[in-house]
Amino acid sequence: MSGTPLRLDRDQLRIVRLAAQGLCPVAGMPPMQLVANTGWLRTLGGVDAYLAIHARQRGMPRALVDDVVDRGDLRVVPAVRGCIYLAPKADADLCLAVADLQSRARAEREQAKAGIKKGEIDAVAQAAFATLKELGKLSTDALRRALPQGLLRSLGDAGKKVGISSPLPPALRRLEFERKIERRLEGGRLDSERYVWRPIDKPQQSAAPKEPEAVASMLFKRFLQHAGAATVAMFASWSGFSQRDARSAIARTKPTMATGPDGEELFVRDDVEHLLRMGPALSSAVAFLPFEDNLVHLYSGPAHLVDDEFLDLEAPRWGTSKSKPLPPTTLRQMPHLALRPLIVDGRLGGFWEYDPDAEVALPRCFHAPSRASQILLEEQSELVSALLRSEIGHGRSFSLDTDDELRHRLKLLHTVSGQKVIDPIARDDGSKPRRMPGVGGKAGGPQRLKPPRKPTTAKAPAQAKAKSKKSKSAKKPRAT
Repeated sequence: MSGTPLRLDRDQLRIVRLAAQGLCPVAGMPPMQLVANTGWLRTLGGVDAYLAIHARQRGMPRALVDDVVDRGDLRVVPAVRGCIYLAPKADADLCLAVADLQSRARAEREQAKAGIKKGEIDAVAQAAFATLKELGKLSTDALRRALPQGLLRSLGDAGKKVGISSPLPPALRRLEFERKIERRLEGGRLDSERYVWRPIDKPQQSAAPKEPEAVASMLFKRFLQHAGAATVAMFASWSGFSQRDARSAIARTKPTMATGPDGEELFVRDDVEHLLRMGPALSSAVAFLPFEDNLVHLYSGPAHLVDDEFLDLEAPRWGTSKSKPLPPTTLRQMPHLALRPLIVDGRLGGFWEYDPDAEVALPRCFHAPSRASQILLEEQSELVSALLRSEIGHGRSFSLDTDDELRHRLKLLHTVSGQKVIDPIARDDGSKPRRMPGVGGKAGGPQRLKPPRKPTTAKAPAQAKAKSKKSKSAKKPRAT
């Protein structure tokens, strides 16, 4: 790059991020390389990790992803903010180092509140490791039953208040941070939060640095590789580090600088000009993304993907306050989406959801997509439907998700901020989309997706009466 700082407008910034996030797919890329290139994936006990990979490598079978995880080339590990991620084996030590660093002080406070005695976790950890070495991999419950009688005690009400039932969970976490054990998926599938613990025969020294500043700097390098272009605030929000610590970590890496569309300071990948050249290929990009996809998650929300004319549309927001759903907010201000994002023509152009009854992935757009995107939407809707219907068996996004919640979200697809959202793959002549059962007709089940009744101004009595008569007459069966 030249010595003059690069200035990115909104479209260029969007292209850089779409390209960094793998929305210009490279055919045949294996799952471990794809995750290494585009970022660690949240595992929430649902289909999201599969969907994130599938959006970047169309047609990737579930069994292939599971096989890569089973071999250990992709690992399920705690990482930033203590959340569980799917990460490449090469990044597992960094994930564990970050999780250990960020959780240590909180864990000590919680253990003290729970009444855990000095040396108690050491004793439980030592016994747990010996038991796993003897018996092999075990679930937490099976390990609890196999431990010597009287070793574990209930922490009672004090433990319940901080979410620790016994000293076993913190002991297992310590063994995991010490690289003596690793977690594996109990059923071998990513749509689960049930794990088994496997002893590591020859524990190795962590490849991650020991100094907190060095850990944070290494984490930023990974983040920038995955994000393409981001601000300090974005890195801090994603990583869980304070902005001061984030700035300190970034300063050690000396990244390439750029200026954003609103004059903001951006850090960009060294190959940013190469990413920009992918613009034409990304102009008709289409992707059915999961809730916490990195294309939204890394950038503190979806606003960078939204055209100016739709930034002030209101949409449901993820999260609750005092056990009540958070009120809707605009796409400009949205931190976490409550609907699955749909990339159309290389931007956030709508949302989608899986119909558990018709077993179809239903896309809905803010505006009519281009003809090229219409074709891609139909093809990818079929692929995603087949993945969820035939390979995974459901469309639930996290462990507490239900089919009733899917049906509720389906109803929300039709309106965003009171605006009718269109079916992007409906035919102009009213015919059914090819190979798409369940959309627009009775073949795949009843069409439940009717937009909620809009508030309208009162009609003149004569008009209302005429409309009522017309509706009633239309419902009458014809004489035979």
